[in-house]
Amino acid sequence: MLDTAAQVTTVDPTLASELHLKVLGVTGVTGAGFSTRASYAQLESVQAGAYALKNQLLFIHNLGQIQVTDPRVRGILGENFLEHFDLFIDYAHGIVCLDEMKQMQEKIKGERIALAAPPHSEQNLPFTQPLIVPVRVSGAGRLLLLQLDSGIDAPLLFDLGKLQPTVFASSPLHSRGTDGVVHAYTVLPPQEIHVGLHSFQQISFVAPVAPGKNVPDAGMDGVLPTALFRSIFISYTDHFAVLDPW
Repeated sequence: MLDTAAQVTTVDPTLASELHLKVLGVTGVTGAGFSTRASYAQLESVQAGAYALKNQLLFIHNLGQIQVTDPRVRGILGENFLEHFDLFIDYAHGIVCLDEMKQMQEKIKGERIALAAPPHSEQNLPFTQPLIVPVRVSGAGRLLLLQLDSGIDAPLLFDLGKLQPTVFASSPLHSRGTDGVVHAYTVLPPQEIHVGLHSFQQISFVAPVAPGKNVPDAGMDGVLPTALFRSIFISYTDHFAVLDPW
């Protein structure tokens, strides 16, 4: 799975065993509302299409709900691979394009939305920076910083208090995280949101019912699915995104 919100490429333990990967150590991994630990290793080469990178760091970890939804998925292609290219995700045609020469930039039309600097950059790996856009949400008292995420299908807030909601779904949603624990999420009232010059109506966020107590504060308010858009272009080196609504 291609995941713009995953800092590091990840493979499940079974695939790691098949590849005879040598574990180099253990490190912390933070997800939506939880924090856990994962082994890490190094791959000689990672290739997507015609593009290959050598000596890539990767995590070895269970994929949780991802494999529950689709058992064929063996891993996550993360930002430490994607950041070397301009990235174009076209949901309408079901294709992904990578460009290391910036040729696509000349043909992409639309507003260039500047990516925001992460508030706590010291908590990010030195070679990756999250894709953050400022978003105005009708029920929030300030601009929210949301991470563009191609690995999630619903807008997510890390903290229920961001919108001070008064009405929740009668039954929480449940999803198994990569920490192996089933987490409960509540559905918040529909909101109007603004991203750059784009406006969207009736957007329903979800939020963890009981967020993890020991999760580091990354300074972000939540995540915004890239699937909300017909297509999205991301320039990692020039720090902007172009969104094309459905």
